Amino acid sequence: MGSAPLLSELLCTEVAACAAAVGHRLRVVPRPEWSAAAQARRADPAPPALILWGLAPGETAGPEPGPDGGQDRPEPPIVAVTLDGSSAPPGALCLPSRSQQLCRILARTRPANSEPPVRGRAAVVVHDGPGADGDEHWPGLSWALTLLLGGPGRGLLVDAQGPQGSLSTRLRALAPPADRCVSWDGMQDLPVPGPALASHLPGAGGVRWWGWTSSKSAARPRMDDDWVQVAVETFPWTVVDVGKDQDRARDGAERGMALLVCTDRGLPAGRQLPADVLLQVTPRQRPSHAARHRDARRGSALAGEPAGSVRVDAQDWDGTSLASWNRSSRSGSARRLAAEIELRLDGAGTLEPGWPVAGRALR
Repeated sequence: MGSAPLLSELLCTEVAACAAAVGHRLRVVPRPEWSAAAQARRADPAPPALILWGLAPGETAGPEPGPDGGQDRPEPPIVAVTLDGSSAPPGALCLPSRSQQLCRILARTRPANSEPPVRGRAAVVVHDGPGADGDEHWPGLSWALTLLLGGPGRGLLVDAQGPQGSLSTRLRALAPPADRCVSWDGMQDLPVPGPALASHLPGAGGVRWWGWTSSKSAARPRMDDDWVQVAVETFPWTVVDVGKDQDRARDGAERGMALLVCTDRGLPAGRQLPADVLLQVTPRQRPSHAARHRDARRGSALAGEPAGSVRVDAQDWDGTSLASWNRSSRSGSARRLAAEIELRLDGAGTLEPGWPVAGRALR
């Protein structure tokens, strides 16, 4: 940025904060070194994914595009950035008022010639059982699905009921957030988090967790696309727990997320959900094999043509501590549960959601 040192430092600080928020690294190159840096960039085996060109107040143009490096080495895109209050040319981003947009651009950007990033997968889970959120007899199941499908520290559990939901209350009681955890109430104002910011989400036994509160007073707010997009940009697996809210579960299914229905009974008539997987929960006192098989078939027929049903033992996930859930997650039945769910989602073609993320389809 060809300007006073203070303005240059302010702009660099804002850009650096955006880069850190999405897990990118930033290299600052002074204007006099631009030509030499361009030559080094063309020889670098790992060229930058994006070049940000700082504009001083009054400047209205960035650098001329350099010569194309050829089909094997295209030039990285250039985005002009400047501070608020400056006269900016069309297409330039004024920071910090448009820092969130810069974060989203950075989150979507990858180096030239690199493999497309592996996008996360998301599933919405609805419970049809006793209790306020329908999972009184298997309170650890959503936590287990997040851990088993994503792996320790790689999955995100989202409470769609908000911070006052029973799932959030339970997780806060089990694992109080550390001092450096991101504040729950301010999450909806943050840009797409990368690994740097995601590492500050609250954790519970190897599972990161998150939720939101609707800013509208609608009786049934639709699931926020931006929030699901944030999760899929960042985590390999996201499990969205909607409790008993079948309408919200349908919203998620309409957006292409896999739909998992957990039930220990047949779904009520007229409320069928297009479940991809029916998790047929057996009670603590296990019925006979014949009765369990009959109930699973009955539940599958009522679930709206699911891809298949998977038996879940409620006693594996009925504890109220992370220690009990951790023990259950290491059991053979837990590994079977994860394998059967992925097998059925794969057969249903729902392993990769088809709704757009960061302006493009995932498929």
